[in-house]
Amino acid sequence: AIRFYDSHDVVVQDITIENSPQCHLKFDGSSGILVSKVRISSPENSPNTDGIHLQNTKDVEIEDCIIAC
Repeated sequence: AIRFYDSHDVVVQDITIENSPQCHLKFDGSSGILVSKVRISSPENSPNTDGIHLQNTKDVEIEDCIIAC
């Protein structure tokens, strides 16, 4: 649904992501990430239920989120 590459000091807050066909949130090569008050949902028969995918990323805070896949 939403992908960040080589991004720094990112805030993702107060959003809902439903039924993404791939990763819901993906961070790659990034730093200084805050994910707060995010709701992620997909049906159990979804082809890919990665809620938040972190790759080569550092300094990440995930708080007050609901991830139901």
